[in-house]
Amino acid sequence: VDDIYDEGGTLTQIVEYCKSEYAKSVHTAVLVNKIHDRKCEPDFQLDYCGLTVPDRYVFGYGLDYKGYWRNAAGIYAVKNL
Repeated sequence: VDDIYDEGGTLTQIVEYCKSEYAKSVHTAVLVNKIHDRKCEPDFQLDYCGLTVPDRYVFGYGLDYKGYWRNAAGIYAVKNL
């Protein structure tokens, strides 16, 4: 489980670690999947995704913007960034 699937380095390494430890199955879940062409493993498929967003800086529901707005009751994008 991860908050945001941006470039994917953290999540893909965790999945590979679980597989190397002979996990019977590994499933992924993210709150937000950011769409762009900078993914570290472009063919990696998420099992569960709450929201797909364009390539913008997003905050809220645990994601912060410069240390603020982590507890915002929604997912928002910063304008012109």
